[in-house]
Amino acid sequence: MATTKEQRMFALVDQWRASGELQANFCHRHQITTSTFSYWVTRKNKAEQQTNNSGFVQVEPAGPAPKAGQVELTYPNGVRLRVDGADVAFISKLIRVW
Repeated sequence: MATTKEQRMFALVDQWRASGELQANFCHRHQITTSTFSYWVTRKNKAEQQTNNSGFVQVEPAGPAPKAGQVELTYPNGVRLRVDGADVAFISKLIRVW
């Protein structure tokens, strides 16, 4: 559970991100040292990574749908792999390769 200070600082990090301001200007305006604010930005980034690191990635269609019975995987490095058939165990292994 987040502390009151953590909630307040995370809210400031969100405000800064939405503002488009340079971090130094934002800190000056809110009377926060840049080193303290950088600490909270890093801490919020880590908290978000842990929250979003469930092992699943949201998949969005990126073009025409593959033919029926085909599965197409696109790895983060850009490699595309199209597989005929829907052997779930095999596809699972291909996903874990990354």
